Amino acid sequence: MLARARAVTLTNFLGLARCLGVDPHAMLARSGLSAGALGDPENWLPSRQVLDLLEETAATTGRDDFGVLLGEFRSFASLGPVSLLLRHEVTLRSIIGAMIEYRRLLSELLHLRLEVHGDDSILFWNLVPGLRSSQGINLLATIGYRVLIDGTAVHWHPECVHFRHGRPHDVAAFQRVFSCPIEFNSEFDGLTLKTRSLDLLNDFADAEMAAHARRLLNLLPGQRGEESAVERTRGTIALLIQSGQTDVTDVARCMGLTKRSLQRRLKAEGHSCSGLLNDVRRELAVRYLGNSSNSSSAVAGLVGYSSLSAFTRWFVSEFGKPPGEWRQQLQRQRRFERAKIRETPTFMLRPSSEPSEHQASQDALHLT
Repeated sequence: MLARARAVTLTNFLGLARCLGVDPHAMLARSGLSAGALGDPENWLPSRQVLDLLEETAATTGRDDFGVLLGEFRSFASLGPVSLLLRHEVTLRSIIGAMIEYRRLLSELLHLRLEVHGDDSILFWNLVPGLRSSQGINLLATIGYRVLIDGTAVHWHPECVHFRHGRPHDVAAFQRVFSCPIEFNSEFDGLTLKTRSLDLLNDFADAEMAAHARRLLNLLPGQRGEESAVERTRGTIALLIQSGQTDVTDVARCMGLTKRSLQRRLKAEGHSCSGLLNDVRRELAVRYLGNSSNSSSAVAGLVGYSSLSAFTRWFVSEFGKPPGEWRQQLQRQRRFERAKIRETPTFMLRPSSEPSEHQASQDALHLT
């Protein structure tokens, strides 16, 4: 089942791209999308094309904060029907619980998990297994943070917001949006908070309205079923891989299953834990080598190898060349593609009409 993104995910994309000096229609066409598809915010778009669009636009404009800029102007109401429930839940804990329960109505790109460890807790936000995009994470983190801080009346702030990717060149937007400490090159994407904060009350709380909103949400067709065993296993492996705890026993334990039970479920879906581990490792290696300045040695550790030589042997067997050579080839290809986009006459890609952009001028004011 392929993940989808609502067209509202790209609210203000056209205006923001223009303010940054690129033709948004050229960028959309390059990613296999069209401006017409953005006309209805409830349209569902293929996730990979949306994430490719974010990454390519960030690279072409030279703005590694593009996802944050795009998310900064999303309104709370743009979350759709879920916003009614989140607004009226009683505590921060129940608000986060509702976000997790109805995350597929927010975005099928989003995977949320709350872990409580004594006095401290972690809210992890990730793209669903199989998807990788630093700009996608930036966008989801911005939206999620604004929901919890601006969209409700719980008076709190996280201890820290965490990003796996490195410190961006353009950090001002991050500091403007996230009014708390920020850690880049972190071990996870998400935020940390004091466990006692989870019981703080929401001034907008209305149990009757929350119950009414929940009844309405349960009538919507947007919930496409729970994650499969394969999806859950991939997500768990991605979280464990840096620690090297990728044995099927470790994965099963983190999923609350026995080893045999997990193996049986994966076999029923035509997969194995070792096969999924290799798939996740491939995706992470491509992500870290392609979208960061990490050295090959650092990437080796991030994908679960204790030595660069072992990582290089595996990488050559999978991709046919050493990681350094692979990265150089990717960078040359990206430079070539960006040059082509800049040289493409805009009239060749521009449709006759486009959606309204009533906030484009607002975008221009915040690009410092």
